[in-house]
Amino acid sequence: MKLAFLFRAPILAAGDLVTNLSAVASVLNAIAILLFFGGLLMAAIMFMIGRTEYLKYGLVGAGLGGLAFVIVNTFFTAGTGVDPGIELGAP
Repeated sequence: MKLAFLFRAPILAAGDLVTNLSAVASVLNAIAILLFFGGLLMAAIMFMIGRTEYLKYGLVGAGLGGLAFVIVNTFFTAGTGVDPGIELGAP
């Protein structure tokens, strides 16, 4: 038990929860933007080589990547009914 507390203590002492969640949300949003552009690139490549049946996978992936922050923020709000106050770009 003591060992588990030692690993959690720096995280708990690092700052308030909203600031830490905002920093994590910024990193996850950057990953989602990469997935968005990757999905669009995949859709474009599949269209150019004539494999239009695979075009939908790229478009669905781009849609989910582009809306990832909105989806997660909606889940947080729906779970408690209170806006968590997570903002992008916070340190």
